Amino acid sequence: MLPNSLNKVAKQVLTHVPFYLQLRASKIFILSLFVWLLIFYYCRISLWRDPHSAFFQDRHVYELDYSLHREREAWHFISQHNSGIDPPDYVKSGGTPTACIAMVTVRRDSDHYFEASIGSMLEGLDERERQALYLSILFADTDPRVHPSWDQKWVGRLVDAADTYNVSEGQLQHLQDLERDKNFYEKGVFDYIYALRTCQEVNAPYTIIFEDDIILATGWFLKTLKALPDISQRNQQPRNPWIYLRLFYTETSLGWSDSDMAYSNMPLIFGLLMLSTFSSLMVLRRTRFERLHLDTLSIVVISMVCVPAFTALVYMAGKYNLMPLQGVVEMNKFGCCTQGLVFPRESVDGLIDFLTARGHGQTDSMIEEYADQSQLTRYALAPPQLQHVGLKSSRNNLDINTQSTWAFWFETNDAAKLRKEHAALLEDDEVKRMLNI
Repeated sequence: MLPNSLNKVAKQVLTHVPFYLQLRASKIFILSLFVWLLIFYYCRISLWRDPHSAFFQDRHVYELDYSLHREREAWHFISQHNSGIDPPDYVKSGGTPTACIAMVTVRRDSDHYFEASIGSMLEGLDERERQALYLSILFADTDPRVHPSWDQKWVGRLVDAADTYNVSEGQLQHLQDLERDKNFYEKGVFDYIYALRTCQEVNAPYTIIFEDDIILATGWFLKTLKALPDISQRNQQPRNPWIYLRLFYTETSLGWSDSDMAYSNMPLIFGLLMLSTFSSLMVLRRTRFERLHLDTLSIVVISMVCVPAFTALVYMAGKYNLMPLQGVVEMNKFGCCTQGLVFPRESVDGLIDFLTARGHGQTDSMIEEYADQSQLTRYALAPPQLQHVGLKSSRNNLDINTQSTWAFWFETNDAAKLRKEHAALLEDDEVKRMLNI
């Protein structure tokens, strides 16, 4: 039981509740609370994909949707061309490819993604697109026979070049030692250099390096070709060269940061909004809006309670929900990882020299270090054109790290819409020029 004094206070408050509810300030507060809760509920059911949103839900965000659709298409495509009886005819690279694609693949202990990666890369390509691509596969097990796709019929039918290491006996022995010791930091760098050099020999204007645990969206190649002239126009001056176009990035790295004025000055923004609202309403009350009967208490509630509450919702929504990337964007920071990078031919030799000199480390971090040192611009194509489905790493990486390497909106792609966009891009004059048509 409450003490008698508290009982009296409670009774007095309750007797005054009807009076308080009649106040304009109370009505404004209740209405604002109702609207705020409606918006909050909407945000919970609509803005849950942004990993930096207060409404983020990891329970369903890693579920495959569009990737499963593409995986089914990829497996059907691979199985057709792996048939022992009457496989479909297939056109491979022409004499002057626009891009050389290199993919390094190794046997995995559990899930195997390689076939789906190649299938989703090639399925749906127009013959003109396929002729503009030169596809090279490096089977990076020192004994390639352990790889389940080695000697599969579809490899020779679909891929322009597929082989294992062409190195000296001494180098092969060293690679076997690295493989036995699970020294992925050195062997991974060697493999990346090997892939880059392979494409340099093809002499294509662009080199694309893919990892072997991805799913690509329909139309990925034409959208890439459409983006490249945009980059060239931005980099007409030699003082602003570029190193790569990123086809994959994760929104994990794109939350609010100190480089965002709205985030680093958050207290100031809250204060300015509250002060400006209070000042404006006080001025308006004395002029033409006098009939609104905004008393001082109502203005205080609006300025000091409602405004900061709704402003907080904006921050809670998450930066990427508010400002999603679109088209070709600079991404000199926060870009991750090496699932799909497009390099102009002229930037590759310098990168090879840098990686060779370092010889050991995380390839993605080393590429970023080289770009910083050489003042090379990095771009990304938004939205991402591929998904990283390899949630089990081939390099003994932690599951939490591989899960963070995820394109959180990729699974919302609409297959029919992407097919229409692909068909439209085939008629684009700029794309035709890139395809050498």
